[in-house]
Amino acid sequence: MKKDISPSLRSLLVEIAAKHNLLLPENGVRYLVERDRESLIDALLEELSESGLGPDDEPNQRGIEIEEIIDFVGPVVDRPDASGD
Repeated sequence: MKKDISPSLRSLLVEIAAKHNLLLPENGVRYLVERDRESLIDALLEELSESGLGPDDEPNQRGIEIEEIIDFVGPVVDRPDASGD
């Protein structure tokens, strides 16, 4: 299991979740049910397309950070206990 994300990425995650009216569990995103996790990933992807790409369509610094969050949040979907405990 991956360790927790850095405080700066956590702040960005909270910012994006709030912007999209999503609630994050206090005990971490690994406790999101699959439906909520998918909504969070959709919000992250939307944010990536809105503010995370430079003029050359390559990720800017914000985009790189959003991609790191997606990498952290996404893989848990495949875990057998991802339905929520």
